[in-house]
Amino acid sequence: MCIVFWTLDHPDYSLIVCSNRDEYLNRPTRSATFHSFGHEASPNSILSGIDEVGGGTWFGMTRSGKVALLTNITEPVSKFTSSRGSLVSSFLLSDLHTGNSLQQHVEKLYPWDAKYAGFNLLLLAPAPSASSANELPYDASFVSNAGAGGAISSRPLSDIEKAGGGFSNGVDGKGGSEWPKVTHGLQDFRAALKSQSLTEAEFTNRLFEVLAWKSPTPVTMRSELRNTIEVTPLPITVENNPTLYGTRLSTVILIRRDGHVSFIERDIWKDMNGKIERIPVSSERRFCFKLDSVT
Repeated sequence: MCIVFWTLDHPDYSLIVCSNRDEYLNRPTRSATFHSFGHEASPNSILSGIDEVGGGTWFGMTRSGKVALLTNITEPVSKFTSSRGSLVSSFLLSDLHTGNSLQQHVEKLYPWDAKYAGFNLLLLAPAPSASSANELPYDASFVSNAGAGGAISSRPLSDIEKAGGGFSNGVDGKGGSEWPKVTHGLQDFRAALKSQSLTEAEFTNRLFEVLAWKSPTPVTMRSELRNTIEVTPLPITVENNPTLYGTRLSTVILIRRDGHVSFIERDIWKDMNGKIERIPVSSERRFCFKLDSVT
């Protein structure tokens, strides 16, 4: 039950994205680092974690400023030959050709009839019209198949969504935006955006607080995951085998209007040799750099 919140409309930042990755604690995963998914033509151009099962990622960005994040749609388990993680990596590895809008690029990159398990995908990139390093506007597109095997469609974000949007694992336009974790999180996220007189470190911690909200009623089964942002590990049965599932990572990306990036990833819950532990903030991974696309 992953979740993401974002804004493209902040006076100091071109883009703010904060997200939780909820996953089985035993799923092999590599922490965020610079890499290129094995493509020698783009050495260390991508910053993301790596899902070692599918080989792709759920959330990442490039040195040029492209950002992509994927959530799975909650639905009965189904198997497809294509990994949803490749939807993120293919965008991060692709070239945005001059003259094409992000929406045109997305429509070419993801054929409508490609078959995947259900997904929601947020894609962001610096706008081609960016004329000043002090502005650095962003374009955004939302892509989904609305459920397993469905036709892939995409749309630009509305002005309201650009100002402050979010989604989890529901279906776009069919109640997904009404999940308690989404409505509560968006309200808290928008309040955080109005915070004044905070240092960047304080603002970052405020965003991590948004991602740490827990339902006052403990979550005890999968159907209740939509009620809480941070998921305390609980057993979920997979193929008759109860497996612990919870919030593994929280990530915040801040891209300033001068092109400076702060990418902060924090482990939340981990299986430490059979002992489930909440990981201290001091273990966070922080990457700071300037976008290649900004001079």
